[in-house]
Amino acid sequence: MTVKKFHSRAPGILFLALLLLLSLPFPLRAGNALVNGQYLRGAGQDIQLRITVASPAPSTLIVIQNLPVGTLIDSASPAFNQYNAGTGEVKWLLTRISPGSYTLSLRLSQPVSSGGISGEIRYKDPASGRLTNLPVRP
Repeated sequence: MTVKKFHSRAPGILFLALLLLLSLPFPLRAGNALVNGQYLRGAGQDIQLRITVASPAPSTLIVIQNLPVGTLIDSASPAFNQYNAGTGEVKWLLTRISPGSYTLSLRLSQPVSSGGISGEIRYKDPASGRLTNLPVRP
């Protein structure tokens, strides 16, 4: 009777898979969001949304602020690109984004409750090209 010896290639294949995974050209962000939004003030006449951007930063952010229908805006910083009082939707198109923090501020003619607003940040991940819609609530 002849005994044949088999050599397992599993350790070599696992090493090759690990090496391939570690050499991927994009960062693996487990638990770390590329973009984060947080209300500093989410009620009253002054609304402030802070956006924090990590590296690699997306080139453009679309920020949507939802207000109660018919809300009048006294001022905004930076200036918004579009406002529809009929839907209560304010839009900013922020370009040439770099890593760091950005604050969007609105001064409203009448106070709003924290349950009366919400926001959304849209961006394309520069590493994967995937479009992300990030909801933000006070």
